[in-house]
Amino acid sequence: MRAYLPILHSDLLEFLKSGSFDAAIVFAPTEFFVSENHECDEEELEYLLSRSAGEAALDLPASATSPGIVLALELDSSQAGESQGASLKLNSALRWNQVQCALISYANEDELLWFATQEISQELHNWS
Repeated sequence: MRAYLPILHSDLLEFLKSGSFDAAIVFAPTEFFVSENHECDEEELEYLLSRSAGEAALDLPASATSPGIVLALELDSSQAGESQGASLKLNSALRWNQVQCALISYANEDELLWFATQEISQELHNWS
């Protein structure tokens, strides 16, 4: 299941170093979210979730000029816990190998910028 994690810059640094991260919740296509957006296909649902995560990430910047950071992840079914709205509690830590890409959100921008997993460590200094 694809999920989206708004993350602090400092937490992303730690995640990169340790390869593991304990996230409380992620944005995910919960049963409620899917039923509320029944007219959307899978791609549209992912877009809506990524935008919601991007908006939440804007509340977590390292500085007034830094962007919001979102990680797109592929969750194992065993990690899915209780859901509420478009959020899903996690039962276990995330592993770096679950990260699919980074999405960068800027205030007043509709689109999120996409970075491949291998680009994250190279670009991280630009996101602080």
